[in-house]
Amino acid sequence: MNDYYSTTDFIKVPKYDAHIHHYHTLDDLFVRKTKKANMSFLSINTNFDFLTIDTQFEISQFLHKRHPKTFNFIATFDATTFASKTFAEDTVKHIKNCMTAGAKGIKIWKNIGMTLKNEARQYIMADDPVFDPIFTYLEKEKIPLLAHLGEPRNCWLPFELMTTGIDRKYFSENPDFHMYLHPEMPSYERHIMARDHILERYPELIFVGAHLGSMEWSLDEVAKRLDRFPSFYVDLSERFEEIYVQTIKNRNHVIDFFETYQNRILYGSDYFAFPHYSRWVNLFCKYFPHFCNNFWFMGLRRRIKNHWLFLATDKVVKMGRMTNKDDSPKHIEGLGLSKNAVDRIFYKNAVDIFK
Repeated sequence: MNDYYSTTDFIKVPKYDAHIHHYHTLDDLFVRKTKKANMSFLSINTNFDFLTIDTQFEISQFLHKRHPKTFNFIATFDATTFASKTFAEDTVKHIKNCMTAGAKGIKIWKNIGMTLKNEARQYIMADDPVFDPIFTYLEKEKIPLLAHLGEPRNCWLPFELMTTGIDRKYFSENPDFHMYLHPEMPSYERHIMARDHILERYPELIFVGAHLGSMEWSLDEVAKRLDRFPSFYVDLSERFEEIYVQTIKNRNHVIDFFETYQNRILYGSDYFAFPHYSRWVNLFCKYFPHFCNNFWFMGLRRRIKNHWLFLATDKVVKMGRMTNKDDSPKHIEGLGLSKNAVDRIFYKNAVDIFK
């Protein structure tokens, strides 16, 4: 029996993208295309100004009802209202409504710890007591929590020391989140500490650390938390460049990590199916939805296939914007993980965790 996949198996096996952003349209052509490609996904609602939480929820609920096996979603809540006297009560009620409507879990975002402040002008961290009733409820009801807390460690470094080009690009375009420029803000270590405090306080809370739990720079650090906290999982969304860096240094070590922790890792692309572009692009997509749906679908399929080939085969794949150096490798040999590990990472773990 062959225990490993070949390149031709990609289209045959089911793929579950557990971290995608699909915000801006009720048109379901994109979803129907992913279904034909043997792909399902989890759309992540997020508490930022891109689109209101209510609008994200309405679109997600509509598409989930139409395609319950292909389109699932994670809901969120408005953390900016944390100072309200009824914050916990209102949030728990909101979460109940979201789960009744079909949500598979709840997300918290990096605005907790990076933008929200109390009356004393202190940053509100994820382990602040104001969130305790919410985490208690999630743990009791066995509702998964997806958490994007903090940022990559590169966020606290100058550009010349960042390990990936994609981070250098992102933080050059988003200086408000480049913590190296804001030494008055909480440190990287403080964000990780806050997350670990939650895991200690709520040992049965199903906790998925987005983006490798913001420990992308060291799979050893990820492994320490997976060993320490049995209900902790991580997704791979938008952190493949860091995995490539570590693969170049020690490929066998990376293979061992994925094989050892295959039950605790979820695939996620962090793909924005309908990003918010200019008014003219949005207008174009409104009148030519078929073209735009096909364009976004092909982009998602290309990204997932490249990641799948890297994990499932020893094929040489393109690394993209991996490092800052012009002489850095542009391609890398795949890990060639076992079928069981690939199936768990790309499908079974998401099904088990998010039901």
